[in-house]
Amino acid sequence: MLLAMDLQALLEDHGCQVVGPVPSVERALKVIAAQPPEAATLDLNLNGESSAPIAAALQEISVPFIVVSGYGDKHMGDPIFRHVPLVKKPYDAAELLRTLAMLSK
Repeated sequence: MLLAMDLQALLEDHGCQVVGPVPSVERALKVIAAQPPEAATLDLNLNGESSAPIAAALQEISVPFIVVSGYGDKHMGDPIFRHVPLVKKPYDAAELLRTLAMLSK
C-alpha cells in the first residue's frame, strides 16, 4: 500500500487526478463502474487476487492502462495483458510517466 500511495503522490505531483489507490478487485470494479477513469495503473496482484477482471472491465470501456508490478513479464500470461505496457517495480518515475503519456497517443 505504501508503494501505491507513493505512486499516487507522483501522479498528483504531475497534474493527474487520482482515484485510488484501490486495494481490491471488487472495489476497483465498483469505482470503474461509478467513475470511469481516463487511464489506469494496475498491479497484477491485489491482496492475492489477479487484476485480470479489472483489466477486462477497463478494456470493455476502452480505458487505456499500464501494469506496474514487481512480478515481471512471466506473470503477465493472461491474454488480457498481452499488449499492455509493463513498468517493473521498483519503478523509475520518469519511465512510468513516459509510459503513461504514451497511452494518450
